[in-house]
Amino acid sequence: MNDISEFRVQTSDFQTRQQIVESRITQGSHGMTSAEIRAFCERFAKAWERSDVAALSACYAEDCEVVSPIFHTLRGRAEVETSFRDLFQAFSDYSIRVNDMIIDSDGGGRAALVWMAQSTHRGPIFGMPASGRRIESQVAFIMTLKDGRIASERRIYDFTGRLIQMGVLKAKTA
Repeated sequence: MNDISEFRVQTSDFQTRQQIVESRITQGSHGMTSAEIRAFCERFAKAWERSDVAALSACYAEDCEVVSPIFHTLRGRAEVETSFRDLFQAFSDYSIRVNDMIIDSDGGGRAALVWMAQSTHRGPIFGMPASGRRIESQVAFIMTLKDGRIASERRIYDFTGRLIQMGVLKAKTA
């Protein structure tokens, strides 16, 4: 499974693998291996592509913190879940291509994912109605994992570029 585009997993598979990781943690294992972090990141990307709110929410610790250009600072799994529901109402038909994945399995685990995301603007956001436009943006996620879940996450992307593609802002030619 070297090519992430070939990686297919169902929500139940994700939950089963999550239970295995949790079992290892409760048995005294203090972190995830590089292979476990890689598999976690691949499942995470595919859950995004499917707009699977349940699978995505299961990736986050109860007391997580997420910093996002759209949603600002989110605290707790419930806020993260709500943000996914809102996001997937505004944007759908995701296509994800992972460009880079950096894994650090020391101290519980950290990962950085960089991907190109394409989606369709299908619902209102920022007070703007759906444009029907296809939006493309490079996104970076920097995650700290604890007990097999995301404890903290920082999302970085070109927010202005998204607004231009949606038609909210106009770009001047040079």
